[in-house]
Amino acid sequence: MSRIILIRPPSIFSSSAYSAPVTPPLALAYLAANLLKHGHEVRCFDVLGAAPDYIGTSYKPDVCYRGLSIQKFVEQLQEAPDAIGMSAMFSQDWPHVADMIDAIHLKFPSVPIIVGGEHASATSEYTLKAHPAVKFVAVGEGEETTVEFADYLDGKKKLEDVGSLHYLGAAGAVIKNPRRARIKMLDDLPWPAWHLLDLEPYFRMGEGHGVERGRSMPLLATRGCPYECTFCSSPEMWSTRYVMRAVPRVMDEIEHYLKSYCAVNIDFFDLTAIVKSDWIMEFCQEIKKRGLKFTWQLPSGTRSEALTAQVLSAMAAAGCMNMTYAPESGSAVTLKKIKKRVILPRLFESIRSAKRAGIFVRCNLIIGFPEETRQDIWKTVWCALRFAFIGVDDTGLYPFSPYPGSELYSELIRKGTIGEPSRDYYGTLMAFMNLRQSSRYCENVGPTELAAYRLIGMSVFYGLSYILYPRRILRSVRNYKNHRSDTIFEERLFGLIKRKWLLKQLRQRIS
Repeated sequence: MSRIILIRPPSIFSSSAYSAPVTPPLALAYLAANLLKHGHEVRCFDVLGAAPDYIGTSYKPDVCYRGLSIQKFVEQLQEAPDAIGMSAMFSQDWPHVADMIDAIHLKFPSVPIIVGGEHASATSEYTLKAHPAVKFVAVGEGEETTVEFADYLDGKKKLEDVGSLHYLGAAGAVIKNPRRARIKMLDDLPWPAWHLLDLEPYFRMGEGHGVERGRSMPLLATRGCPYECTFCSSPEMWSTRYVMRAVPRVMDEIEHYLKSYCAVNIDFFDLTAIVKSDWIMEFCQEIKKRGLKFTWQLPSGTRSEALTAQVLSAMAAAGCMNMTYAPESGSAVTLKKIKKRVILPRLFESIRSAKRAGIFVRCNLIIGFPEETRQDIWKTVWCALRFAFIGVDDTGLYPFSPYPGSELYSELIRKGTIGEPSRDYYGTLMAFMNLRQSSRYCENVGPTELAAYRLIGMSVFYGLSYILYPRRILRSVRNYKNHRSDTIFEERLFGLIKRKWLLKQLRQRIS
């Protein structure tokens, strides 16, 4: 039996960010549950959840962390385990995560450190060569890899037989064990081991992935995405296999959260929650059949193809309050280049149906792709304004960021636009939540002009939204007084006010 510590790093964000969601570590809880199932001893260390009201300065003066400082975190690591697992999901977090790993290695030099997550999977070779403290990288889905790695530590398995594991060989070359097949039967995995984590700070903060609607639990009903968008790292992390769980098993898990954690809302963390309409219709019918009362949201962004008026009406009746569409662009030319298979007229019809059903709708758009022209960008800005006219509640207009593992990232590397990863590069990846930052990768439009398009587009969208629907003004004021939200705009605004207060405390400590 191996003793493993799994670590979730703090939240990393720009000091000028208007959004920095705080969510429970779902991936970590899945890994812990599967290790426990196979007889290993696990401890979860949630660095964010341990001090969610503390903000400090991270790897750049304008980059902050939320959670325990590295020093206090390391002080709380007492006995050396057999191995330490570190989550590295987001590339913009990596410099801080790397500093944490170095501090751990300094305290426990003989304890192997294994890193997993989307960023680690996309940059395994660089990570192993540039950061000697990292001994292993688990690529892709981690549940089976971590169990086999723990078995290797127990002497039950050879290192070369641990699937999807990367590590340095004796000659300094990166050894990449054969990649394992994706997990086909998700329902064979145990539910996340939330009993190893303190969820009360997250319930108290109410700053999750979706809109604050009371005690919320994260949930995955599917894994993967069948599409190959060029800006996304999902094909590298998950491949294009899309796997759905059985509806009754999903409902059993939800019912458990309602009873055991007094949850009143479920946030689906799926990359692409709805691909088949029959699955979501069965889900809605199962809620009605069991007589359960809770709200649920699809905050990550989903496709519009399966979301007909009938499906959306059933979703609203079953408690769906908020959902996000992710068309990404209003330009047919751009959509084709980024391999985003969206038919815009169908998208608009689906949005209208969602609004008629009473669902709060958000849409995500991106500008500044490498080959985009001004005409393409203006079409996307115009698309955002059209969203306002048909009643969309939120629209995010984000600058393109090249994430490791994506097709566009590899293309920019080949062209020499991006060099070796650096702290400055990782800092640029925070532009999506910072109106003061912009993309620098568009060949035809400069970053200042892109920032102007973004600011104009979002300002006009929300201005029109409140002018065309003046009741929203009163609703937002009422929600602020009652410490609740109905839209992402309200959620982010209220969260921004809280972070500004925490940043003020940080400046007072420094002075």
